[in-house]
Amino acid sequence: MSLNKELDLDQPIEDVRHEAVLNIVRTATVLSMKGVALFRRFGLTEAQFNVLFALKYKTRDWTQSDLGRRLVVTRASVTSVLDKLEDKGLVKRVTVHGNRRIYHVILTRKGLDLVNQVEPLYREGIHRVLACFDDAQCRRLIAQLERIRERTSRED
Repeated sequence: MSLNKELDLDQPIEDVRHEAVLNIVRTATVLSMKGVALFRRFGLTEAQFNVLFALKYKTRDWTQSDLGRRLVVTRASVTSVLDKLEDKGLVKRVTVHGNRRIYHVILTRKGLDLVNQVEPLYREGIHRVLACFDDAQCRRLIAQLERIRERTSRED
């Protein structure tokens, strides 16, 4: 369905580039809302799932700052999300030997079990939504979105 119809706009969007950006934003919002509904079933927020998912696949120790850079969130946001995950027993902050100011963040067994339960459902949803694209089309879409992000970051 076109964005004009989906949003029930009184007048069509005249600027095709504006319409393209609105489509990207709307699509991201719709996908995010689907994720929120899935994660809520497991008592998680999208940010909490993203932390658990990132920690599952890390190959070395990460600090809170490392997480913040990878998840593109503020330090305060990371601290808040980690506090909540720690309260639920899903992650643990471990003191770094020789540096009492930073902590490594690790998944607990409970956290790993939960992300292992949610991840297959998350991936199934993604595959259902993107079933209209083959692998080559997905790669082209990724490349196009990367180009947009690169150009956007150069604008700053």
